[in-house]
Amino acid sequence: MEQCPIKEMEITFSCVQDTENSLFEPIPAKKIKPEWYKKLPSVIDNYGKPTDTIKICPAMQDYLNTGYLVRNRHTVVVAIGSPTENEPISLALALKDDTPKEKFNKIKSLVNRFNKIGKEKYFHDIIEYVRANDVLVEELDNEYVLGGHPAAQTRGSGFDDKMAFKFKMDFVVKTPKGTSTYWLDPFLFNNPFFNVWQGVIDTDEFNGYNTTNQIIFYPKSDNSFIIPKGTPLVQLVPFVRYPWKHKIEYFSREEIVEMCQNDEINARLSERQDEADKGVLPKEYKSMYRKNYASKKEFR
Repeated sequence: MEQCPIKEMEITFSCVQDTENSLFEPIPAKKIKPEWYKKLPSVIDNYGKPTDTIKICPAMQDYLNTGYLVRNRHTVVVAIGSPTENEPISLALALKDDTPKEKFNKIKSLVNRFNKIGKEKYFHDIIEYVRANDVLVEELDNEYVLGGHPAAQTRGSGFDDKMAFKFKMDFVVKTPKGTSTYWLDPFLFNNPFFNVWQGVIDTDEFNGYNTTNQIIFYPKSDNSFIIPKGTPLVQLVPFVRYPWKHKIEYFSREEIVEMCQNDEINARLSERQDEADKGVLPKEYKSMYRKNYASKKEFR
């Protein structure tokens, strides 16, 4: 299949916070897979009938390997609640790797107390405790992050009941002229506690200090939670900007039937399904998309 005429692109992650204590780590997405996905076989028994799992789907494979995942290098505690009568509030705290177990448990107990009672006093107790016990990862102005985006900014959306919490990522993202970057929720990781806010940034021009290094999350949980070290937080996918236009085509029933009969890919997929139904899939039908139709995609 045809490739983009540009031979090679380079995305740059410039660490502008604290290299030694960096809170985050960009890594090619192909190097990290959800644990449940790694354990999933390609074919599974479905009540006596062998059935392909999503590992067979080429779209899944390509998406999982696309771009770069940013993961946290330290455990993060996120406190969620409404210590005031009018506005939800959030707090994100990155903890040092050598935090003693008893101090970590104390932080969890303070967070749980805040969950149950929701008084502002306990919210500030958490902040004071982590400061006094020297368990925070301190990066320049990133000692801790209070809040993010007020719930009122999305009023009427259906997710306007919580304050979005926010990280200042260590890395500013820069890409070549004519390119942009998608900020996406990490595909198939299905974090039960939060979603990342998704969007596009023109990282070829808008890449100054404190511009492309913000990561904003909507908390799905009503209670506070812990983000374990190494959790994928956001999937960054650079892309080349091209102008597009669209058209819509309609076909008659006869034309659709004729296209199906003459379509090579449809015929091969039907053959593959027939062989799969027999219980043993011949070698030539395994990874059919990857071997015959997929373009090479590189993210290094």
